[in-house]
Amino acid sequence: MRTLFIVLMIILALAVAIVAVLNNEMVTVNYIFGQVELTLFTLILGSALAGILVMVFYGIYRSIHNYIKSESERNLKKELQRRVKFLENENKKLEEELERFKKEREEAAERAKAELEAEKNKLSEELNKQKREREEAVAKEQAELEAEKQKLEEKLRKQQNGNDVLEVEEDSPEPQKKGFWDFLKR
Repeated sequence: MRTLFIVLMIILALAVAIVAVLNNEMVTVNYIFGQVELTLFTLILGSALAGILVMVFYGIYRSIHNYIKSESERNLKKELQRRVKFLENENKKLEEELERFKKEREEAAERAKAELEAEKNKLSEELNKQKREREEAVAKEQAELEAEKQKLEEKLRKQQNGNDVLEVEEDSPEPQKKGFWDFLKR
């Protein structure tokens, strides 16, 4: 693109030079402060040189403007890179802190789990203890009831043996009177 521009500029300069050489007559040029008589050749070349100077100064201005703009962009880029590094470091610190909090939370959860497990075991032992005590109390009560039952059965056998003896002794036709207590003994 740049070489094409240079080739076009050379062609344009040759065209201006040819036109200037072909025009040799004198012309009067009026400007703000007076007037001057020049050859048309000199006027054309002077105008071309003035145009070239304007373009050169405009190019210099654009170059300076682009340099300042690119310098501010470079400074902005450096500032952004500095901020990116700062934010990356900050992000790294926050990730480390997050990881530390996760570890602390996991450790606290493990401690709570261990405490709950210990409490569960304690309650389970207490429940088993109470269960054994009830079983022992029930077994003791059953043993007492069994002993009472045996005593009552023994009494009943004695009474039945005693009644058999009484029935044998009493062959008399008189019926025995039954009392209130006799009724309850049956």
